[in-house]
Amino acid sequence: MLITLQRRVLHLRSPLVTAHGSTSERHVIEISVQEGKFYGYGEASPLPGFGLESFQEAETALNNWVQDPEQLPTSPAALSGAATALEYLAFAKRGDSLPPASIAVQALVGASEIFDVETQVAQAIDAGYPAIKLKVAATNTSADIERIRVAATLTNEKALLRLDANGGWSTNEASQVLRAVADEQIDLVEEPTQDPSDWRAISTRTGLNIGADEHLSGALQIDRILELKAAHTFVLKPSVLGGPGFTRQLASRADEHNIRVLISSFLDGPIALRAARDLALDLAPHEIHGLGTAALFVDELPEDVQPVKGRIFRR
Repeated sequence: MLITLQRRVLHLRSPLVTAHGSTSERHVIEISVQEGKFYGYGEASPLPGFGLESFQEAETALNNWVQDPEQLPTSPAALSGAATALEYLAFAKRGDSLPPASIAVQALVGASEIFDVETQVAQAIDAGYPAIKLKVAATNTSADIERIRVAATLTNEKALLRLDANGGWSTNEASQVLRAVADEQIDLVEEPTQDPSDWRAISTRTGLNIGADEHLSGALQIDRILELKAAHTFVLKPSVLGGPGFTRQLASRADEHNIRVLISSFLDGPIALRAARDLALDLAPHEIHGLGTAALFVDELPEDVQPVKGRIFRR
């Protein structure tokens, strides 16, 4: 088996501000595996602040795999890219083909200024997105309340509004903000605090559904969330969970506990977006997934990952 690695840099149209910091570009390692006339493709792209290996560590792990293809990388982003490439290689060798289909996707808004939030949410609605995820917890609570209210006013009866705190609020901050906006139509709040033991009480006090994301990266953390009944939704990012196989396993566990599953991008490039799209179609075809991120890049990504009226298409 021949393994080829290629670096790539993708540039965001404007910085995405989250509780983990500001991101303006994505450094990506594109992976190609070949056996005879058959190919499979994957992608590794760690993001600082999310508990993954560094870009250099991912690249080293993948270079070691090139030298010894029998030993898969163990670091999360590198493993996810390698496992994705191998699955698509096996798919190609079997001669399988996937039918044309499309999946609904949400827009992502990370602007910190009220005017920019208003502009970006309005643009997303005009573009036909059925849901919008607003990044929160990167400013003070007063600003967050105002940002959420502005977004909620615009999305009311037009699109779902989802919030993502990336664990950036304290328990008191989460309760303060979410109580203040509890009358708004909010679909879910991802990772309101760093401690999942807070989430059930926050949900009870505010009446809002809670999504788990970053805390799904390890078996012990997943077990704890299930034991605490802390989350109503699992937001699964295949590009950091070990690839398609691990993502399916986690989706199956969620289903056993009556937990909704959404598939999400990690500000991925086109290869990882395609893989996530295929998983979304397989695991939850009627949900609105976090896969509308191609529109955030200056770089022109391929048409099959570019949202059109709030959907991406497998052709």
